[in-house]
Amino acid sequence: MKTNKINSSELGQAYDLVIADLFTRLKKLKDGNSIQLGTLGTLNKKERELYSPLQKKTYVYYQISFKASQELKKELDR
Repeated sequence: MKTNKINSSELGQAYDLVIADLFTRLKKLKDGNSIQLGTLGTLNKKERELYSPLQKKTYVYYQISFKASQELKKELDR
């Protein structure tokens, strides 16, 4: 059996690649849709509004929430 050793620079490059891909997918994601993260769960994107009475303005922002899968919840409860 052959094992591959991964050095820290390769691991860092892998993390950078995953983060860049997730960032791109979140930018393209439409309001109300989600991204499935394998057996971990889903990321949901929702548009929210916040009214400021002091400034008399409404601010629009996006909220990203994570919903854990049942499998992950069981493992975390152990």
